[in-house]
Amino acid sequence: MDGRRFRKWLLTGCLAAGAVGCNRHAVRTPAADATGAMPVTGVPVTTPQAKKSFFGSSSPQPVVPAEPGEEVAKKGPMSPETLVACADVQLASAFDEKLPPPGRQELLDAAREKYQKALQQAPKNRAALLGLARYYARVEDREKAIKHYKDYLKLYPTDKDVAHEVARAHAQWRDWPGAVAWCEFTLKIDPENLAVRKTMAFCLARDGQWERGFQAMYEVMPEAQARYLMARVLEHQNHIAQSRAQVQLALKADPNYADAREFLAELDQVLTGAPGGVPNPNALQLAGYNEQP
Repeated sequence: MDGRRFRKWLLTGCLAAGAVGCNRHAVRTPAADATGAMPVTGVPVTTPQAKKSFFGSSSPQPVVPAEPGEEVAKKGPMSPETLVACADVQLASAFDEKLPPPGRQELLDAAREKYQKALQQAPKNRAALLGLARYYARVEDREKAIKHYKDYLKLYPTDKDVAHEVARAHAQWRDWPGAVAWCEFTLKIDPENLAVRKTMAFCLARDGQWERGFQAMYEVMPEAQARYLMARVLEHQNHIAQSRAQVQLALKADPNYADAREFLAELDQVLTGAPGGVPNPNALQLAGYNEQP
């Protein structure tokens, strides 16, 4: 079963969860006394014996259906884990580009309600707390997203991956100072985490703190790569001259750095080929470059 069919199957099950089938037209067969019951006519009525089949077994007796609500009482409510699993699928499906807006909103509401119901049953459930925080981050309700992330980290303060996730969420919102602050918070949990330090380096550079950004990059990677990445950030911010200077320094540190050489050629083409000498940064070929903090 591929991922798409599995998601469709689980989503269908989530939407139908809690529904209980029952036969309202079936009638219970009253139990009769084995010795017979006395009706109003005064003639005793005996219970017929089950007929033996040709193979010697008794004929099957009619199944008495459960009253409405009996099966629900036996099964009980959905567990927090099941609620969160269904909510995760609904949240992911809500952002399917092929889904029309009404269907998207319905799925988002259903996912939020399941996360909240899971937290009602288990207020410290890690998956439910994190799921609700991610829900609000996806719908760009930043205030509620941060609140639920903080609620999670109060209960699980050593979870460096979630703290890093909050930093990246701020970066996606282009809140560079907030991203840097959360990187610093994460590094208090794990001071040697290279991924977090690289994120902080990018966010510092995007915040205009180029020297600190470069120094943070230089601490986790070779100088040539650090200067090349700084050049990319500067170009992205339309600082073409400063970007070119960083590429030249990258090649000075490593003359064989192919990426830096190709990028320098692109910059030179833009600078020399621009009408009136005004560079056009949109003319740069950025294929293969993905600036992700």
